[in-house]
Amino acid sequence: MTRGDVTSGAGALQLRGGTRPAAPVLLVRELICERKGRWAVASMARDKSLRRRGEEAAPVLRDDIARLRSRNVIAELHVDRGYIGSSLVQEVLAARNDVICKPWVSRNGKLFAKSDFQIDMRARTIRCPAGEVERFEPGSVVEFDPETCARCPLRSQCTMASPATGRSVTIAEDEQLQHRLRKLAASPKGRERLRERVAVEHRLAHVGRKQGRRARYRGVRKNLFDIGRAAAVVNL
Repeated sequence: MTRGDVTSGAGALQLRGGTRPAAPVLLVRELICERKGRWAVASMARDKSLRRRGEEAAPVLRDDIARLRSRNVIAELHVDRGYIGSSLVQEVLAARNDVICKPWVSRNGKLFAKSDFQIDMRARTIRCPAGEVERFEPGSVVEFDPETCARCPLRSQCTMASPATGRSVTIAEDEQLQHRLRKLAASPKGRERLRERVAVEHRLAHVGRKQGRRARYRGVRKNLFDIGRAAAVVNL
C-alpha cells in the first residue's frame, strides 16, 4: 500500500517553435508517492487537454502504480480538487480507501451560500435557513417553491431573483463525496491531513524550478524525458 498525489506537476510548458500566446502547450500529470517518510515523483504522463483533467494520463499512471510491487495499491490519495472527477479517484473510493482533497466552496456574495443549507444525503433532502425542505437528486438544481420564498422573512438575505422565482441550489453529481470532504475540512484532524499536501506542492515547485517554464527541446518525447530528468534529480 502507498500514499499518492495526482497533480498537474510541472504544469503547462510552452513548447518551442513559437512565441505567440497560442503556442502549443505540453500538459504533464504527475504521481507523487510517499517513500520512507518523504514524497517523491513516481510517475508522469502526458495529458492532451486541460478540460478532461487527467483522463488521458490516468492509464499510464495506473500502469506505473502496478509496477511498484508490494506498494501497488493506493491506500490514500491526496488530489487537487480540479482532478476530483478523475477515474483514478473513483477507483480509490471503490476500494474503500481514502481520498484527501479540499472541497469545492460555493459563494453567493453577502447572501446565504450553499453551506447555509442543511443537506441530508441519506434522505436526499435540503433544508433552507428558514426551515423549508425540498428533495433532490445528484446532478440536479433544486428550486424552492416561489410562493413560499416570496413571503419568507429571510428572502432579502437569500436571493435577489424575481418574486416569481424561488431560491435555487445546485447539487453536484459527486455531492456525496463533496459532503464528506466538507466534513473533513471542518474538523481539526481533517485540516491537519489536508496540510500534508504542502510537502507535495514543495516537491513540485522544485521540479518546476529545475525544468523551467519553457520546454528545452522540440517534440513531446524529448520534453517528457527532460521533465523526468528534473524529477529524478529532485528525488535524490
